[in-house]
Amino acid sequence: MARSREGERAAFDVLVKRHFDAVATYASKVLRDEDRALEVTQETFVRAFRYRESYREDAGSVRGWIFSIAANRIRDAARRRRDAPESLELAAEPVAASEDALLSFARGAVRETVLAALDDLPAEYKEVVLLKYIQDLTYEEVARALGLTVGAARMRALRARDLLARRLAGLVEERPK
Repeated sequence: MARSREGERAAFDVLVKRHFDAVATYASKVLRDEDRALEVTQETFVRAFRYRESYREDAGSVRGWIFSIAANRIRDAARRRRDAPESLELAAEPVAASEDALLSFARGAVRETVLAALDDLPAEYKEVVLLKYIQDLTYEEVARALGLTVGAARMRALRARDLLARRLAGLVEERPK
């Protein structure tokens, strides 16, 4: 990051290559719209480049700093989306010829149930879950990305896990003892 702050474009390109996919995945999971996610990801890195001088090593990792920018861009995009008409859902993925159709259907149903449970979480919990468990950020990085204390990030993660566990309890079959 030091070389990037000094204006070395190649150094910034390395940061983009290192973090682009993770930011795009995070944006996609929150926004559930690939096009908007790509837009937000691009906005994140444009903003990171523009404000690269504001990065402070003592405040956390570069990854956490980039995700804090992404979290803000995603919130802005989500606010804009609320004002726009809803788009049609994409069609389900076709079943691979080598997969058993029933097994594929079951996997898809479980996946959709988990995604729906995640989508039903309040936004403040969903953000923490995606950053902590999907993007594998530390609690310190999550806290910085979302403008929280570390304790608040931990508490939101705990509450989110509890809500998800309750909503997904029906997916777990009880086994005879």
